[in-house]
Amino acid sequence: MHWLGIWRSHTVSKVEPKGCHLETPEGPAFLSKSEYEEEPEVGGVVEALIYHDYDGFLTATRQRPHTEVGRFAALRIKAAGDKGAFADWGLEKDLFIPHAEQLEPVVKGGTYLTYTYVDSQSGRITASTRVDRFARDVVEPEDREAFPEAGTEVSLLISRKTDLGYKAVILLEKPYSGTLYQNEVFKKLTAGQPETGYIKQLREDGKIDLSLRKPGYEEVLDSKEQIYQKLAAAEGGYLPYHDKSDADEIRRVFAMSKRTFKASVGGLLKEGRIDLLPDGIRIHQD
Repeated sequence: MHWLGIWRSHTVSKVEPKGCHLETPEGPAFLSKSEYEEEPEVGGVVEALIYHDYDGFLTATRQRPHTEVGRFAALRIKAAGDKGAFADWGLEKDLFIPHAEQLEPVVKGGTYLTYTYVDSQSGRITASTRVDRFARDVVEPEDREAFPEAGTEVSLLISRKTDLGYKAVILLEKPYSGTLYQNEVFKKLTAGQPETGYIKQLREDGKIDLSLRKPGYEEVLDSKEQIYQKLAAAEGGYLPYHDKSDADEIRRVFAMSKRTFKASVGGLLKEGRIDLLPDGIRIHQD
């Protein structure tokens, strides 16, 4: 079913005063006249998304939903009850999330990372918060060679908080799920939040470690500029932080580990861009 719940072209099979009908493998889908400005012609093509309405009839829309079949997206829960939950995906009919497809019971008003698919039994568009079912968290031996090497920049969607840190979906052609470790995350992350990340390592067990910072020397280069920009914005080009400062305070102010901070400050000193004072650092003054 590579047509249901996907924005794509459909052929017009019939036009009537209230709207037109679009061809699908399951029969015509009605597109209301209010959805288009110029009346289409029979045999013409219309870009639309098709789904089942509350009565089970195929309905077409030219509204862009928040997600489509085959995609991950953060969706807000509009209702949750005995029958399951319903998420707002931007269309008149809410998107159903069965109890069996909830990693943990979702809460009305909460936002969760979801994956949208067509249920094989009902044939209806459905969503799941069990995103690891659709983004593998293990790279099989036969796929290791083709997997991006350490240091590769990747697009991420934050999935959920865990005891180790955060799970995130890696948006590759074949999506995977990896881990961001708590001691390496220096800002608040929420479900569905998009982030640019990096492959830290592909472990022997096939699990994927991720980072929000460029690994190794490139991380220090990035952090040097971040520190320097903060100094440039500070009064007198001075900040009261140094290698004896509290690690948690460094993490809060600079969004980096104390190890990275010390290495970056050392680099700036060698370049002659800053001066080290007894109680802090300052942009170098000639």
